[in-house]
Amino acid sequence: GAATLLHESRIPTDHFQDSLPKMPVPALSDTLSKFLYFAEPLVSDDEHLLARRGVSAFAGAEGPALQAELLASSERQYTSYISAPWFDMYLRDRAPLLLNYNPQLTFEDEAARPSQANRAARLCHAAGRFLLTLEAGVLEPDVFHTKPTVSQTPLWREAVRLMPRSVAFYGAAATGAYALDMSQYANLFRSTRLPRPELDELSTCRDSRHVVVQRGGAFWAVDLLTPAGEPVPPSQLQGAFEAILASPADARGGSAGVGHLTSLPRGEWAALREQLCAAAPANGASLKQIDEALFAVCLDGSSPEELGEVNRAMLHGRGIDRWLDKSFQLVVTENAKAAINFEHSWGDGVSVLRLANEMFDASTALPTDTPAPPAAPPRRLDFELPPPLAAAVEEAGRRFDATIAGTDLATVMTDAFTTAALKKGGVSPDGMMQMSFQLAMAKMSGRSSRRTAPMHA
Repeated sequence: GAATLLHESRIPTDHFQDSLPKMPVPALSDTLSKFLYFAEPLVSDDEHLLARRGVSAFAGAEGPALQAELLASSERQYTSYISAPWFDMYLRDRAPLLLNYNPQLTFEDEAARPSQANRAARLCHAAGRFLLTLEAGVLEPDVFHTKPTVSQTPLWREAVRLMPRSVAFYGAAATGAYALDMSQYANLFRSTRLPRPELDELSTCRDSRHVVVQRGGAFWAVDLLTPAGEPVPPSQLQGAFEAILASPADARGGSAGVGHLTSLPRGEWAALREQLCAAAPANGASLKQIDEALFAVCLDGSSPEELGEVNRAMLHGRGIDRWLDKSFQLVVTENAKAAINFEHSWGDGVSVLRLANEMFDASTALPTDTPAPPAAPPRRLDFELPPPLAAAVEEAGRRFDATIAGTDLATVMTDAFTTAALKKGGVSPDGMMQMSFQLAMAKMSGRSSRRTAPMHA
């Protein structure tokens, strides 16, 4: 019913997808010129001379043939020419997800500090309503409005709704409203990154109704949607989470620390996952429940207050109650701080930030009910670990701890500059931050970072 949805957009969610303009393949000469331009501050004069010679040789040899191949590939598909290589870059990288790829977005605190279970319940309920709104095709499309007085009106929405999908983007753009690609939302829920020996796989399923809840190394499945497809009431979710929090420590069985395996280099994790599945049927069944969950919920055992402590809790925590492969994890601490930690290969921050904003608004609008017994109680997911696998889990935990111990995290807040001031000066705020981190890296180590985004939330 309509009451289960966050809203009902007059413009269908995917209304603009068929008319989004493709990113054009740049001319080979432009690509080579930009390469030399951006390489100049990163290399020595001698190295840049070698680069210029290499570019000249490439332009006169295999370059034109490869450019023609790229153009032909772009013509065959209705997507950006960099999309496939971009996914390949992320999924082929064997580096651990921990710190290298998984960022986090911390929610604002609520004025009246609720309990851990209550805030987790309301945020999960809001996420379920977001999912149903998305799947019903009535989630308002992502649109960048440069003239909101023109485009954010009922008349504009009705006019754009009536436009054919094949031209809707251009009709909206004529009024200063630019629709954004929403294909990434397909991997927001029921999605995970599966470790493979050489190239990881993004996997989604269709019909799951549960979230996987992690607490102190134990895994539980909790239904977020009813068999009829309606959101489970927040009071019942709270009852389920409170039951998990009250479970004895030995309820975690032999599964304690299995989540640490997701922080290993991808090739190592891929091999251990195969061993885990082969060790016992229960392991494969539990992994299937985790993979197919709508998302993961981490009932963190800490109570951070200082900003740096909060960042650490949301970015990595103790690792024992994390599953870094999931599309996103909702982390809620004992003192009701909350954040979304997300795996980065499937998408960027735009869709996750949209989800976070909608979840916050919807969850804070819900009353703080008393908990109620859930219609379907939490179901514990068990793992059976023979000695070699138990030893591998313990070693993964030690490596996790060593990585975190060797990582510095500091926060700086300043009024010296603002987003508005930077934009007024013609400087991209994001670009300025990225270059600041590059400069810090160069001053500290004498070399530049080769990460695409050295800054992590």
